[in-house]
Amino acid sequence: MTDKLEDVAAGELKDLSASGGPLVNAGLGALRATMSGKNPVWAALKGAWSGASTKTKVIVVLCLVLILLLAPVVLVVLLLGLLVAAIVAAVRSATR
Repeated sequence: MTDKLEDVAAGELKDLSASGGPLVNAGLGALRATMSGKNPVWAALKGAWSGASTKTKVIVVLCLVLILLLAPVVLVVLLLGLLVAAIVAAVRSATR
């Protein structure tokens, strides 16, 4: 009896997952992971990714590539700003 109930529930979850979007897939992934004792956050991320449209996936990948390309530039600008601040502080303390 419980085996049949599990089969019906698994079938319903698969049907819901196929028709749902990223939010539904994230929730179902987290639910499945929690029930099997795994990390629900990672499963929710994987479920959301599998339920996302191709356009959304392309946008996310392009944003990640852009972040990876611009991160060194931001780091250099930050370091230059800190260097200028240190120079200004040294000049101010030397003139007092």
